[in-house]
Amino acid sequence: MMKMILASLWLGLAVSAHEGHDAPGAITAPKGGIVRSLEEVHLELLAEGKTLRLYAYSTDLKPADVTKYPVSATVTLPKKKAVALPLVAKGDHWEAQFDAKGAHRYKLEIRIQQGGHDDKVSYNVEPK
Repeated sequence: MMKMILASLWLGLAVSAHEGHDAPGAITAPKGGIVRSLEEVHLELLAEGKTLRLYAYSTDLKPADVTKYPVSATVTLPKKKAVALPLVAKGDHWEAQFDAKGAHRYKLEIRIQQGGHDDKVSYNVEPK
């Protein structure tokens, strides 16, 4: 009988421990992409086919002027060297074309100047 009581208490605690995984201050991606946060800007990556779009937002998630932030990008396919990826400013975002050549995943590294210094963010992209 004691084992039954202990088992039900243990299971009850385990079930209640899995509630509410939303971290305080977690940022919801405005366009459904992957968000990385820096001091002055949030970056959101959208990968659709061969097209990569990188959106910049202010700290209050308002679209930021992408011309204020110098950026560069490199892509690394598995077991390959990194190659430069030109990003073109298109209004409220940067855009690039990249063919993953059948790879199931690649690493996109963005270098951006913001807040008076250089920062680096990286994304693991799984093309569809």
